[in-house]
Amino acid sequence: MTTTTRYNIDTCSMIVEFNASVWTARKLDKTATDEVVHSKNAGAKDAARVNKHLLAGRNELDVIQKHVNATRTYVYSMTLPWSDSGQRLLPTSKFLEFNERMDEENDKFWKLVNDFVDVYPSLITAQAMALGDMFNRNDFPSQAEIAAKFDFTVGFLPVPTFGDFRIDVGNEAQKELQEKLESLTAARVDAAMRDIKEKLMDHLKRVSDRLTVDYINGEAVTRKFHNSLVEGGLELCDMVKSLNIVGDAQLEAARLGLEKALLNVDAKELRTNSHTRADVKSQVDDILSKFSW
Repeated sequence: MTTTTRYNIDTCSMIVEFNASVWTARKLDKTATDEVVHSKNAGAKDAARVNKHLLAGRNELDVIQKHVNATRTYVYSMTLPWSDSGQRLLPTSKFLEFNERMDEENDKFWKLVNDFVDVYPSLITAQAMALGDMFNRNDFPSQAEIAAKFDFTVGFLPVPTFGDFRIDVGNEAQKELQEKLESLTAARVDAAMRDIKEKLMDHLKRVSDRLTVDYINGEAVTRKFHNSLVEGGLELCDMVKSLNIVGDAQLEAARLGLEKALLNVDAKELRTNSHTRADVKSQVDDILSKFSW
């Protein structure tokens, strides 16, 4: 039985493509560039580039970029890496939840963009003073053009399988193409699983480290940690469960172990109850001693 067939990823997952772009509001200032090159006695004209920030001192674009960054973080948390081009692997069991959330993020993105477009003319006027002699009205796109500088798209594709090749290249070439696709798919699945395993291992190590008690002058001192040590750990356990597309038994055992250790405790109890803290650390260390990737 082949690796691709064993994983059966074409029926339990799909490929997600998320792309978003935000106007950079950057423009090459040729005059300032020439001045810098000349003042520094540079022999090459391309020794320096001066890019001016057209909306310097404003945060309207920052709000949009932060939203894109937060959305991308969500996409990464729900998916596995698939290709160098940015494609991600989404379990079909998470499609409805993911699609609904991305629709919400899309609506929010375009609302922010529309709000920006509405105030854009007044921003240009304000920048005349902010940029001083570097201000050039022609550097700014028109209000009608500015919306085209933004984009937010989400696409879904089926995971390709070796049966997708239907080109007339001869039986031997067809067989070679199928084998290459199967090998590539297996390699990508392995890479995706390494990614989620590393995330789980990193959190296990973080829990163990944060629950370690230091002794200073004979006095026990607990290390500081955020509530996310517990809350984030449980969220990670839920994510690992859905992203374990190959049914890796070792990964599932480690996930169950962490979930069991954190399920009935909270961060406050871990900070104040030495017995609970020691018990959770012991369970986590036991997981770490059994599983290594």
